Amino acid sequence: MDAPMKVLVVEPMKAPYEREISGSLASMQEVVGGDIEATYPFTDPVGLVCNSEGKFLGLPPNRLLYDDNGVPYDMVCGTFFLAGLGSENFVSLTPEQSQKYQRHFGRHMILAIPKEPAKTKKKEKNHHER
Repeated sequence: MDAPMKVLVVEPMKAPYEREISGSLASMQEVVGGDIEATYPFTDPVGLVCNSEGKFLGLPPNRLLYDDNGVPYDMVCGTFFLAGLGSENFVSLTPEQSQKYQRHFGRHMILAIPKEPAKTKKKEKNHHER
């Protein structure tokens, strides 16, 4: 049986928040809304778990990932969560990790503005056109 774990959930245009999940694959998929993919962009033993098809499915932009020089190199689309790394699986974040990444992802947000389809005007005929 999978052990419950405390993770940090990051939704588009919302402040990050802690949540306890069961640690099962199904619970992780429920958080991100589909198949999971993990990446490890931090020096801390922390994994970022997101929807593996977030960009392809057109999920809303969420947060940018930055390199060591503060330059953005990727964007996560859709809801993701952060979890600690155990020897063979994900574990709860420590309170310090949770606070650190709440501050980090609370400061850096992508504001998604819905794009409205362009309205087409009916072309009026000039009097000299047939």
